[in-house]
Amino acid sequence: MGFSLAVHIILASVGVALPVIIVIAELLGIRKNDKVYTALARRLSLVLVVLFAIGTASGTLVALELFLLWPTFMSLVGQVAILPVYVEVFAFFLEAIFLAIYMYSWNTLGGRKIHALFGVLVGIGAAASAILITMLNSWMNTPNGFDISAYLKSGVIAGVKPLMVFATPATVIEVSHMLATTYFAGAFIFCMYMALRLLKSNAKSREYYRKGLMIAFSLAAVATFASAYTGVLSINSLARVQPEKYAAFEANLFSMANAPEIIGGIFINGTLKDYISIPNLQSVLLGSPSIVVPGLNQFPNNTWPPLIVHDTFDIMVFLAFGFAGFILLILLMALFKQRPFERAWILRLVIIAGVFAVILLELGWMTAEVGRQPWIIYNVMLVSQAANTSPSIIPIAIAFVAVYVFILPLTIFILKRVFRNKPVDGDLVSY
Repeated sequence: MGFSLAVHIILASVGVALPVIIVIAELLGIRKNDKVYTALARRLSLVLVVLFAIGTASGTLVALELFLLWPTFMSLVGQVAILPVYVEVFAFFLEAIFLAIYMYSWNTLGGRKIHALFGVLVGIGAAASAILITMLNSWMNTPNGFDISAYLKSGVIAGVKPLMVFATPATVIEVSHMLATTYFAGAFIFCMYMALRLLKSNAKSREYYRKGLMIAFSLAAVATFASAYTGVLSINSLARVQPEKYAAFEANLFSMANAPEIIGGIFINGTLKDYISIPNLQSVLLGSPSIVVPGLNQFPNNTWPPLIVHDTFDIMVFLAFGFAGFILLILLMALFKQRPFERAWILRLVIIAGVFAVILLELGWMTAEVGRQPWIIYNVMLVSQAANTSPSIIPIAIAFVAVYVFILPLTIFILKRVFRNKPVDGDLVSY
């Protein structure tokens, strides 16, 4: 399941960010009467079609895995928290229908601005799908909408309030952070591609890739700082809604006031070694030096998350600071008219940043999900209670992994075939 989601999250991030890039390109083409932006929007819309098809297949496999690998979990979800999954079907149809209209209505239905509106609806559908699935994840982190105490005592599901799944204590912060990080990763993947092509471009196609890079980077820059802001809100909320996850992230073996911020270190036999400590900073970040931070000593040992999440969390924060610094560098160069995207060393750094954006995306997902362990539904159902442990599932699981091993190479292969006879130079002449 982890491997499947690790692949699917890349496709989903690109699929959510790409409609925004396309619509911006089309609107700039309309406003400036610029055929390069128009060509960019048209060409990227073909990419979106391919990614939508592959992403749909991938999402279908993930749905099958949920039922095959987690039957007890899905039984509870089906009776209490299934509404976001049902509504997501309508978000999927919104995206699919308007993507079809968008592709076949260039200059035919009400003018270019109306056509751009169809693109906006595609983007809304893609974002809505991500939001609704994240709402289910938020419910897993902060379950509500049924009588939890009765379920824990007798296994009886009672007092169901299905609409509450849309508004758990974690929903707003988790959804906002998910959207920001999704746009961040998806935009940087396109920055990476545009920078790579710009390094190899000829005189005719250089402007096309440069303008594409500028649009993708603009989205990436906004999303980076939005990710940082929502990330701070997210970690602070954990101290309240999932204190043992927070304690594991921060390597807090004991609760305390005036808590230091612990950076790095390795747990050896339950003791953290080789770390950096900044006095009082952790409590200050939560609001005041006198605030008592949660510690793992408050919880039974068998409910502690794997302590490796402290290191993955620190790596995430380190990379986030790196991205913020890199973006500020490019913005300062642009402010002083240094034309950063005409410098080969900057383009190479953009390519490296794209790789690390994917790494950061995967680390964020892994840290969040591993940090909830051993629970699949926090304080309600253990992973061991939810999983299908029958040996008969092993061949099916191997088949799923095999499919996902080929999904990303297959996507790249299909995109190459689509554009084999469609050079950028030809698009610029056509539009």
